[in-house]
Amino acid sequence: MAELLVIEGIVQEIIYQNIANGYTVCDIDVEGVFSTAVGIMPGIAPGEGVRLTGKWGNHPEYGEQFKVEFCEKILPTNEAQIFQYLSSGIIKGIGPATAQKIVERFGADSLHVIRDNPDRLAKIKGISLKKAGEMQASMLEKQAVQNVVMFLQPFGVTANFAVRVFRKFGPMAVEEIKKNPYCLCEVDGIGFKTADKLAMQMGIDPSNEERLKNGVKYVLQESAQNGHTYLPLELLLKESAEILGADMPSAENAVTAMLLSGMLLQETAEEGRRIYLPAFFHAEMGIARKLYTMLRNAQTGLGIPMDAAVAKAERRTGITLSEKQREALYMVMQNGVSVITGGPGTGKTTVINAIIEMMTAQDAAVALCAPTGRAAKRMAETCGMEAKTIHRLLELNFSGEGDKQVFGRNEEVPLDEDVIIVDEMSMVDVLLMHALLKAMRPGSRLIMVGDADQLTSVGAGDVLRDILRSGAIPACRLTDIYRQAAESMIVVGAHRINRGEMPETNRKDKDFFLMHREDADGILATICDVAAARLPKAYGFEPHRQIQVISPSRKSVLGVYAINRALQARLNPPDAHKQEKISGEWTFREGDKVMQVRNNYDLTWKTDDGEEGVGVFNGDVGIIKRISHEGKYMEVVFDDERRVRYDFTELEELEMAYAVTVHKSQGSEFDAVIIPMFPCAPQLMCRNLLYTAVTRAKKLVVLIGREEVMCKMIENNRQVERFSGLCEKIRGMHAW
Repeated sequence: MAELLVIEGIVQEIIYQNIANGYTVCDIDVEGVFSTAVGIMPGIAPGEGVRLTGKWGNHPEYGEQFKVEFCEKILPTNEAQIFQYLSSGIIKGIGPATAQKIVERFGADSLHVIRDNPDRLAKIKGISLKKAGEMQASMLEKQAVQNVVMFLQPFGVTANFAVRVFRKFGPMAVEEIKKNPYCLCEVDGIGFKTADKLAMQMGIDPSNEERLKNGVKYVLQESAQNGHTYLPLELLLKESAEILGADMPSAENAVTAMLLSGMLLQETAEEGRRIYLPAFFHAEMGIARKLYTMLRNAQTGLGIPMDAAVAKAERRTGITLSEKQREALYMVMQNGVSVITGGPGTGKTTVINAIIEMMTAQDAAVALCAPTGRAAKRMAETCGMEAKTIHRLLELNFSGEGDKQVFGRNEEVPLDEDVIIVDEMSMVDVLLMHALLKAMRPGSRLIMVGDADQLTSVGAGDVLRDILRSGAIPACRLTDIYRQAAESMIVVGAHRINRGEMPETNRKDKDFFLMHREDADGILATICDVAAARLPKAYGFEPHRQIQVISPSRKSVLGVYAINRALQARLNPPDAHKQEKISGEWTFREGDKVMQVRNNYDLTWKTDDGEEGVGVFNGDVGIIKRISHEGKYMEVVFDDERRVRYDFTELEELEMAYAVTVHKSQGSEFDAVIIPMFPCAPQLMCRNLLYTAVTRAKKLVVLIGREEVMCKMIENNRQVERFSGLCEKIRGMHAW
């Protein structure tokens, strides 16, 4: 085995760098000799000094390379190296001209002056005391971040996540981790497994109580990611013991200790004990209490007879309501909380518009909201008034504590409106529902609208269905398909799918098509051709904004990863005039369609008309407008015209969005939807997944692939049940 060698040099050029995992190919100047180094070297940049540990090897195509096993940054020592280092823009506020002045004044001591005596920099013309302080802060932060990056690198923590650790714990991050490696569990995206790996290498006893508790918490957090608000005790103990490699008594002792300390909460049900993380238990209890209170205390009825109010609303909107729609209106007006549900084309929007008309006629202030930006935008278009995301309605604020949500509207500062109408309720999880209800003032009215047959929320809970199942909240299900909607094979087909029947396809001059293709390559080629050429030519659809490919899976042969790469190559190929940035599995390019894939409550945004805010959310879709390698950022303009700058360290929050999963498409509507029909994971071959995908289309649905796959999805009406206690809590509250 070749002996490990150590070389030192200055980074000259980054040939390739994967931000997500730190893998880098670069040229290094080692005492005047240029060499190529390859390996995990997170966060290095041209001008920086590095100490590399590794071995020399020969690549069949690229020749001799130094294969890096460990990378450590070192500060330059001579004036030429220091000038190159400072000129690279590594330290904020220092460019080539300022670097030249500093090196001319302080020579080889320049870096020590910046770090230890920044006030001396103010003696240089053009550098104020404030600017000198900012230079020092930039240098100290960079060194502190690098210490965290290098400390966590051997444990598989990428540079991007190491930066999050630094933001969470500050300059003392390494010391905090050494004291308790499980503090890393508090950092979003790292979690128990990475912390546990680090702890084991540090020699932590596997039976350590802190380890056992964090393992139990991890199991509950993972279950929440899968939609559960609690786990039955027996299942929690079983999964915790497996994760920890511990016996059941040890896991049970940990759960008992956490219950006694309040880290976990429990309730007893017919099937046994349910174990909750506190946030989800309090959310369920809070929702049940508030719904009960609102039903009892809301100001209901109108100042004029109901029939007269409905007739007036019909005249003003130019719509004649059906008996079922009138029933929904009467229900809404007589109750402080109500639910309107139904499939596509059943007139939910018509009822919403009639409600708005009737409420505003009584001088009631109405607010419209939805869980996602796209859903809110669509609601605004169909209702003719402003609609906001629930987060924006609640005035989400920057918390200063990572990803913790802090809403400006709450029990102490409630919403001003008399009536809140929420669309796409199937997407609302328990935490968001709880936040909304807390912000509703006494006497206000809540109207929930949604399709209970669509997929459940991405977040934990099954709020809409739990409310309907409880039988305690007034609800009206619209079932009639109206004449205009009945002319659409999309609407008719969606209802047939929902009933377990095959949709009618390929009728001339209609809007629901099935293109038969057998093999994956043929399906993928046809998807690209239909999205990039056929639909734009035949219907005038703009591929980036009006056409959406929706796949049931992520990583299958026809999952969103494979389709996105093919569509990017077709719709936005490499161009000398377009900047690119590689991040993880993606090569982002100016002009690409991208999606935010996690909630980020820290990202700031602004619009061209001067509006500013904070927060970008899972499922938001936009276009890359600019990639700046000099500024190390990427600018994305989202559908609602919010402009967001992503630092290069934040790009793992974005994915290509030419193709998205069905879950990610919820709450959105597109002129044309293309859906591959090809076998994938059994749990994804189900009816409500296909139903949800089809109902995303306004004007055209194109299924491409095997008809038997569509048949199997329609036949499979199995739904994964979520552990949720909201239904029972609502029933219990209303039984008092």
